[in-house]
Amino acid sequence: MRKSIYKIIHIINHPPAYEEYGDKPRPKWNWDTPDGSWVGIWGYDWADQIANECLKISDEFEHEVWRPDLRAKKIYSHTFENGYTHRIFPAVETTSKEITSPEMLIALPQESSKDKFIFHLGYPHFIGLNKNIIDTYCRHRFVLTFHGEVNLPYNALFRMQRNPLKKIYYLKQHFLAKQYFKFVDHITYPSENNKTTLSNYYNGTLTKLTMGIDSGKFRTIDKKECRKKLNLAGDRKVLLTVSRLYDLKQVDKIIEILNELNEDFIFLVVGHGTSEYEKYLNEKAKKLLNQNKIRFEGYKTSDELVEYYNAADLFIHVSKSEAGPVSIMEAMACGLAIFCTNVGNTAELLKENNAGIIVGTKEYKIWKQRLIEFLNGKSIYTLDIATVKKHYDWNNVAKKFLEIYKGVLN
Repeated sequence: MRKSIYKIIHIINHPPAYEEYGDKPRPKWNWDTPDGSWVGIWGYDWADQIANECLKISDEFEHEVWRPDLRAKKIYSHTFENGYTHRIFPAVETTSKEITSPEMLIALPQESSKDKFIFHLGYPHFIGLNKNIIDTYCRHRFVLTFHGEVNLPYNALFRMQRNPLKKIYYLKQHFLAKQYFKFVDHITYPSENNKTTLSNYYNGTLTKLTMGIDSGKFRTIDKKECRKKLNLAGDRKVLLTVSRLYDLKQVDKIIEILNELNEDFIFLVVGHGTSEYEKYLNEKAKKLLNQNKIRFEGYKTSDELVEYYNAADLFIHVSKSEAGPVSIMEAMACGLAIFCTNVGNTAELLKENNAGIIVGTKEYKIWKQRLIEFLNGKSIYTLDIATVKKHYDWNNVAKKFLEIYKGVLN
């Protein structure tokens, strides 16, 4: 691999959610800290994935991932096999409860040429670390990626606010965001309904783009073999969800609805959350657990997930807000029928192709009706796998990110 003179620095602006991994094994790359705790690098956050996939097809740029970590007392790093380096920086919480990292802010020489570095930031705001990065390295180039619904201070200004101080806060944030968007050279956003919101702040180049999937791994394989391996009866309808478990995903709402149904099915819940939230879901699902109609499967690797997708009859994802999500992309690549809320890029693609069942985020009565129809034999049109690959295969997505980096330099 030749040594590139250009470097993409991907910034993850929040610490790892260690509390969600409290009862899980440490990641492969981990270090004990002097205070008896530990820090780790999982290597599959959005920044890691983009860096990894871009390096698979081009060595034109070096890539690094920088992340703040409240547990870290020094800088830790790991260089992956294909050449990108993930660095953990000591971080502190500010008086306004934002995260920043003084060590990160001095990690590049201040005299460096602005043509050598592009900072790839993840939104959600221009306070805390994102603001500090731009303040410190404003001579450099910036790409900004939205990983979920575009929620800007502008949106909050028109909500009913009981506290007038909040109104003032959002007004200040509105003008701050308009100021800091001027430093951004290119923005990627996940879905069309985000474009109008962004136009209130940003006049630069916009690209509709999501994360990607490995369509060589996520593919159709033998359903009977997958069901046998997962100990699933061949004649039952298998419903599946894959996600982090917290209130935004509305898995509790699906459980409430399934509690009311008499049809025969089994609902597989794959993913993890805090111990408190997992306990809450188990309480909600007592009736289904007693009837053997639900299984909480915990976190699964991508190799395991392929078998779950292929064993299922319907993939359910009813989040209030999403960018993709990647789990629906993976499910579609495995030929699975989709039941989802009308958020994110995948919902738009399904609508364009008259595929799947698309419901409102709070249309719970309609959720129930559509699920009953499916469980009683109504078929659901699945998206053509060639179309899934065209939009979401990592090779195609990474090429678009590389085009963006080149465009920013030019």
